Order: sequence, then structure tokens, then C-alpha cells
Amino acid sequence: MTPEQAFDFIFNELKKAEKKHPAWTYDAIHASAILNEEAGELTQAAIDFTYTKDHAAEKQKMIIEAAQTGAMAIRFLCGIDNYHPDVKHFEIKP
Repeated sequence: MTPEQAFDFIFNELKKAEKKHPAWTYDAIHASAILNEEAGELTQAAIDFTYTKDHAAEKQKMIIEAAQTGAMAIRFLCGIDNYHPDVKHFEIKP
């Protein structure tokens, strides 16, 4: 896969995520948790790829999860100026 293809996967996942969940949190902890949830799913896909027999399907899952992790990293960075240290719970910006 080329970097251009990888960026295309990430941006496609970003568009899907923004359509499905247009709001984003003001809370940096929750924003980070969302990103880490996707990274955890990528780790699970990598484990499944390594220890199961259906490598082609698991490789596809790794691609999807890596792209979703990248998309959430972009959302985290785009929200960086909206995070407030006094917000300690999940709030969303419209």
C-alpha cells in the first residue's frame, strides 16, 4: 500500500465517522479514549491476523481498523483548540 492509498482509506473513514457522529467532545480525556478504542480494535485485528487461519479477512480488518485509528487521530488533532482542562466529562460540540 502506498502512503496515498493509506491517506485515502483514512479520509474515507473520517468522512464516515463525521457523518455518523458529527459532534466531538470538548473533553481531551474522552477524545483520547475514543482514539485509543480504535487502536485497541487494531491490536485485536492484528492478534486475529497472527493467530487465525483466515489471514485475508483479518488483513482487511487490520486495514479498516488502522484507517479508523488514523481518522480518530485527525479528529483528536482538529479538536485540540476546543479542549478545556475544566471539562471533566463528556460534552459535545455541535
